[in-house]
Amino acid sequence: MAKTETKYLISYKNILSKFEKETIPNIILFGLKEKVLLDDLIEIICNKFLGKNFDKNNLISFNGEDRAIENILNECSNTGLFSDRKVVVVKNVKKLLKDEKMSLIDYFKRPNPDTILIMISGDEEFSPGKIFLYDGKSVNESAREVQTIVEKNVKIFEVSNFTETEITDWIRIKFEDYKIDDKALSQFLQFSNYSPDEILSEIEKLKTYCYTDKEVTLEAVNLCNGIAKDFNENDFIKAVIEKKYEHALKIYDKISLKKDVEVFLIFLLNSAFIVINKLYDPAISKYQGFLLKKELKLWSDEQFNMLPYFQKYRDKVAQEKMKTAFEFIFSTDKILKSTGSDKRTVMIKLIDNICKL
Repeated sequence: MAKTETKYLISYKNILSKFEKETIPNIILFGLKEKVLLDDLIEIICNKFLGKNFDKNNLISFNGEDRAIENILNECSNTGLFSDRKVVVVKNVKKLLKDEKMSLIDYFKRPNPDTILIMISGDEEFSPGKIFLYDGKSVNESAREVQTIVEKNVKIFEVSNFTETEITDWIRIKFEDYKIDDKALSQFLQFSNYSPDEILSEIEKLKTYCYTDKEVTLEAVNLCNGIAKDFNENDFIKAVIEKKYEHALKIYDKISLKKDVEVFLIFLLNSAFIVINKLYDPAISKYQGFLLKKELKLWSDEQFNMLPYFQKYRDKVAQEKMKTAFEFIFSTDKILKSTGSDKRTVMIKLIDNICKL
């Protein structure tokens, strides 16, 4: 998220631990965008508050954009002799209208102990003050009173972005009883877009593919991405970006007997030039370590070791030529996917064109 109040920041791992060990608060405000992570947290809350195998009818969801505050509060306050516990979830909470704010503030003062109210904001800039119409610097007495009530009665959490260790740990957990080694995991991350929602979808695909052996191998990761990989791809990329035409051609000829090798090489070249194009941005120089890996999507050590070659290419070639490079790559990919084309001729032309940039 672009801007944050650090006092609310908490890692995904720590908030899981907190909810597992401590009493669930009656009113929660989450700053969280990823649906998968939110679903996990809500399930943990429901299992603890409502019990294992809870009745799904006792989990009630609203969309904050519908402005159904009266219905939301009716669900939260609906008590009676035979009333069940319930969890009420309000997604996409935005800046409240004045009447909505006052209704919620009144509920915050006297919440129903048999209801957990969960509010979720997915905004880039997470700000409880903007949602509840108070400014931390305001001298307005009414605004300060609202802030006091909110901070006293609402547990506010902004779930921070995954660190490198956290995302790999989370992926291993989601693979459950499937084995996956470090190389396969790094390759899996390379093909992901660093989105937990998308990553979970790919995990489920791999689990289906590897169901018999219960082991996710490097070959399985590549095959599930439409790529059969059994060669030194970095040597090929290095030769092309160093403009060593003959060397690049020799590597291509050596590996061209592999199935779908052209598709894979196009993918690799496109990925390499995306990294190079990003390196023209001066802001990239501020990133280091895992943040740099994440920004450039260079997950494995082998890929990250290519960074000096990408930087050298950036220093020697003007950014204006990136558009031409991508046009070469795109047109080659299109030709290869059509019928009747001679793959070697098409690839030789691509290698030659890029080496001449």
